[in-house]
This record gives sequence, structure tokens and C-alpha cells, in this order.
Amino acid sequence: MAQLRLRAHNGRTVLVDHCAACRLAWFDMLESVQLAGLGWVELLREMSRDETLPPGASRPAALGCPVCAAPLKTVHNRTRWGRFPMQECPAGHGHLHSDAGLLAERGLVRPLLPPERSALRSQRRVLHCLGCGAAVEAETRAEAEACAWCATPLLVVDLPRLGHALRQRGVAGEPMPPADGVPLRWPCHACGATLDPTRSAACPQCGAGILAPSLGDLKPLLDAAEHELRAAANHPPRPKRAALPPRTWRDTHLARLLRWLRPE
Repeated sequence: MAQLRLRAHNGRTVLVDHCAACRLAWFDMLESVQLAGLGWVELLREMSRDETLPPGASRPAALGCPVCAAPLKTVHNRTRWGRFPMQECPAGHGHLHSDAGLLAERGLVRPLLPPERSALRSQRRVLHCLGCGAAVEAETRAEAEACAWCATPLLVVDLPRLGHALRQRGVAGEPMPPADGVPLRWPCHACGATLDPTRSAACPQCGAGILAPSLGDLKPLLDAAEHELRAAANHPPRPKRAALPPRTWRDTHLARLLRWLRPE
């Protein structure tokens, strides 16, 4: 595994282990919740580079913890988007995620809809499995529900939700800077028009659905999000409010009521 030094909150960094060939990411305890928006942009860029690699060999049935070598156990993490499997060290050293599982756990993917399958076929676009990176043939994906190579369900990145998630994980506690004319932009693959996937579900020019069939399609969105997040990081913080004087019992509603009933 390669070690990725990713941005965390409060100006810190975290080291995340990532295997490009297997498309697996190892997080030590609490590392995943410490990543800032720029850290997620960096991780998504690394995951999109993996798509150029051929699908690797099948993963072994049992994997060991990189810290203590103990066999990892499969657990199902419950989130608001459902239950998702991951592998966890029994000693609590961390957890192992597939690239697809990491996105699914955060609600950043969705199933491929039948009209979108037809649109991909008419536009001659290639759908890539988010689990192993294998290209799914047009004839196969017309009715297939899972990848023929690794059996991962055929999913696509939910662009509106991803755009909102990156904005929400900006600089903690600080406002985003005012708009500077550079929106979160993404090109429509049907007509080429530039649109903001966080505001539209379909292209306003041609009506084609906003769809990212592979991680490589995220590059324009990641570029725009990185620009906005860096601007937020350099934005001067809000001035802190002056501390209020300490309150006593004389400032309570009961004390005011007593003074009204007994003004003397």
C-alpha cells in the first residue's frame, strides 16, 4: 500500500494507506472523520487515477491488519443510507474499505437507472465498475445489475450529493468566501454545455441527465471544488464575539418576576 498524506481539519494531515491495484483504503482509528474537504478531493483524485489500471487479481478471502497482522473481520456499518460492509481489525487498529464501499457508505453513489443505460449506449460512453475499474460492455450492462469481474453492484457517482458533501467539509467553523464567478462546473457529455451539478439534475441545454459513469469524469468537478475550498482556507476568519459578562441568579426570569412583585 502507498501512504497518502491528506489534508485534515485545523491544518493537520493524516496518513491513509491506499492500494491502487486492489482499490482498497485503510483508515486508522478516526482518520476518515478527520479528513477535510481538500483531503477528500486528494483522495478522490487518487481513486480516479486507479481507473486507468487494469482490474487486479481477485482479492484473498482473508486479509490481515497492517498493524498487528490479525485477520480482519467483516462488519456492517449502519449509516443513514443503509448498511455497508467493511473489514475491521478485532484489536481496534482501523478498518479497510473498498473504493466503492467508501463512496457508498457516505451516500455518494446511486444505482444506474434504465434510461441512463440507454443514454450511455447512445452516447457511446463506457461505464466503469467502481469496485474494480473494469469496463462494462454496452451489451452486458443493458440488463446486468453487477460487475461480471468482481460482482460489485453497478453504481454511478451521485454528482449533486458529492458537490454538496465537499462544500460541507470545507473549513470547519468558518464561512465559505463570497462567490468569485467560478462555480462547481461539470461538462455535459451529451452537448458539452457547462453546468453546476449541485443545482441541476439535468442539462438545461439538452435535457440529458447529469451522470458520471466513471471516477475519471469527476476531474472538472474536483478542480472547481478545490478552487473553492482553497479560497475558503485563505479566507480571513470571522472576528470572535466579545465575551459576555457572567450571568447570576439576578439575571433570571424568576429574579425579574420577584422584582416586579416586590419592587422594594
